[in-house]
Amino acid sequence: MVYGQTGNSGRELARPVHGGDWQGAVEKYGWQPEEILDFSANINPLGPPAGVLETLQQNLQVIQRYPDPQCRQLKKALASYLQVDPDAVIAANGATELLYLICQALKPRRVLIPEPTFSEYRRAALVAGAEVVTMELYPASFFALDIARWRQNLARVDLAFLCNPNNPTGQLLERAALEEIVDLCQRYGVFLLVDESFLDFLPNWPELSLGSRAAAREGLLSLRSLTKIFALPGLRLGCGVGHPELVARLEARRDPWSVNILAQIAGAVALADREYLEATRELIRQEKEYLYHRLARLAGFRPYHPEVNFILTEITASGLTVPQLAAHLARERILIRDCSSFPGLGPAYFRVAVRERGANQKLLAALEKAVEES
Repeated sequence: MVYGQTGNSGRELARPVHGGDWQGAVEKYGWQPEEILDFSANINPLGPPAGVLETLQQNLQVIQRYPDPQCRQLKKALASYLQVDPDAVIAANGATELLYLICQALKPRRVLIPEPTFSEYRRAALVAGAEVVTMELYPASFFALDIARWRQNLARVDLAFLCNPNNPTGQLLERAALEEIVDLCQRYGVFLLVDESFLDFLPNWPELSLGSRAAAREGLLSLRSLTKIFALPGLRLGCGVGHPELVARLEARRDPWSVNILAQIAGAVALADREYLEATRELIRQEKEYLYHRLARLAGFRPYHPEVNFILTEITASGLTVPQLAAHLARERILIRDCSSFPGLGPAYFRVAVRERGANQKLLAALEKAVEES
C-alpha cells in the first residue's frame, strides 16, 4: 500500500497520538499528578537513577550557560557504553529528532515502513515530502516481519524504517534476521534506519544491536533512546550511531544546542550507573512475565508475549472497546495506551507498560472489574 504526499490536505501531517499525556488527564479529570498510575508510556518504572537526580540538583546553576553544541562529554559516555568510536555517535534531543533529521538529509522519494509501528516514522517521511510504502504486519502471525515480503518492497523505496523491538507489538528480530535485512538493503541500495530505543531493556542487547555495524559502513543508522531506559522523558535524550561521514553530515544540518545542558549532564551520569541498568533488566524480566501471564488468565483479554517493557493486548470480550475500557480504568486513576491510532490496529487493541508489582496488580484488578461491569 502506498500513501502519497499530503502537502495539500495536511491530513496525515497532523501530530500523531502518543502515550504519557498525564497533563491531559489532570486537565480532564482534575487529578493530582501523583495520583496517576500511568501505563500509557513505556518508561522505566524505577524512575531516574538516584545519581542523576543528585547531580542535577547540584548543578542547576549551569542553566545560565550554553550547552556544549558538540556534546563532548555525553558522546564519550555514549561511545563507551555502545563500544563505538565517538565520531560515530550523534547525540540528540530524543531519538525522534534523528528521524526527521535523516529524512531531511537524505530526501528520500519513497520510504518503507512496516506497520503497526511508531507513528513518527510516517510523519517524518511525509514532512520531508516522501511517499510512504506500508508493509502490513498481521495479528495472525503475531505481527512478525516477513523477510520475503520485505525483499519484494525494497525495489520500490530508497529508505526503510525498522523498529526492533517493535513498538507497539513487542516483536523482536534476532541477529540472523537482522543481518539478512541489512544485507538486502545494501543489495538494493536502500538506506536502513533501525530504531533500537527499547533494546537496552534486554541484558543481551550487544548481541542484537546493529550499532557497531552502522559505525563501520554507509547506508545504516542505529537509534537509541535514553528517555525510556533511564526514565528521562522530560529531558529528551537519545542518540544515533552511524558511519562518521554520515554523522558529520547530520551534525551539519541540525539545530545548534538541540541537547540541553541538563540532559547532557544527566546522560553522562546515567550511562555510568551499571547497577541501575542491571536492576532494571531484572525487574522487567520478572514483571513482564508476571503481567503477561496474569493478563492471559483474565477473561476477555488476549496479550501478545512481550520481549521488553510493554505488552500489546487485544480485547476479546464482546461489547467492550478500548475507549470504554479506558473510561473504566480512569475511575482508578489508571491510564493505558489506546492503540486504535496505529495503522493495522483497531478499537480492540491497547498497550500497557510493565511497572512494579504493586502497580501491575492494581491494573489487573481494574481490568477484571471493567470486564465484569461491561
